[in-house]
Amino acid sequence: MKTTKRRKTFDTGFTRKLIPVSLVDTEATAEEFDKKQLKNRAAYFMLNGAPEFSVNEKTDGRFKLLAAERDFFALKTTGVKEIQVRIYAFTEKNAECFSLLERLKTEKLGAMDEGYLMKRLVSEFGFTQDDIAALIGKSRPAVANTLRLLTLAPEVVGLIESGKLSAGHARTLVKVPKEKQYAFAEEALKREYTVREMERAVRAYLTPPEVLQKEAEAKAAAKSAELKAFVERMRGVFRTKVSLIGNDKKGRIYIDYYSPEDLYRFEEFLDMIESYERD
Repeated sequence: MKTTKRRKTFDTGFTRKLIPVSLVDTEATAEEFDKKQLKNRAAYFMLNGAPEFSVNEKTDGRFKLLAAERDFFALKTTGVKEIQVRIYAFTEKNAECFSLLERLKTEKLGAMDEGYLMKRLVSEFGFTQDDIAALIGKSRPAVANTLRLLTLAPEVVGLIESGKLSAGHARTLVKVPKEKQYAFAEEALKREYTVREMERAVRAYLTPPEVLQKEAEAKAAAKSAELKAFVERMRGVFRTKVSLIGNDKKGRIYIDYYSPEDLYRFEEFLDMIESYERD
């Protein structure tokens, strides 16, 4: 009998409460965040209202912030004394796990930061890709693609972290040997490749020349068949000999006529086309 693997879960019951900002502890400090970003975020809260934060209750009556540290420090700059929170009673391990999940769900993170957090959930807490996808509201392929970024060469990872190379571009390099990945990335930046163009470049590199040749021949044969079918249609419509010299890109089409009646018939076709265009 086939058994279904149970996904990772833990108790996420909480209570809501208004607590003093001074009782909330954080791992980061305000100095670790961009001052301009904090100022802009604070202005947003002043116009739209303060968010609700997730905290874990500590044994000394204080609370540990579980996520959204940037928003917390931004809100503090507005001078608020109390904040609305969801209070959890996690063990230290579950608090860390919940914090990782909350960051993935609620914070605007870079692709590599997401990958590092997901990797911790897998390696430290035994989560599967399906577990992560279900808990943060993403598809399993999206989670898998993010984790694949961690397998790239360090130089390529650096380009992603600096914002020079997009995650979409970088994902196309996963199948390329590591020693060639950075060269591909540099070429993509130099030529300003789209993701699709980079996919084609990688595919061409990884595909044996004989396979590419066969594919090109097959494509040319298909185009040739389409042209032949087109000429046959013209012969049927004009009811005379039609010849073609060239290919799908350029060439010449010859339409033979053998009597004044043939010319009259062609003229009727032109009259019909011109009448249709005017209408």
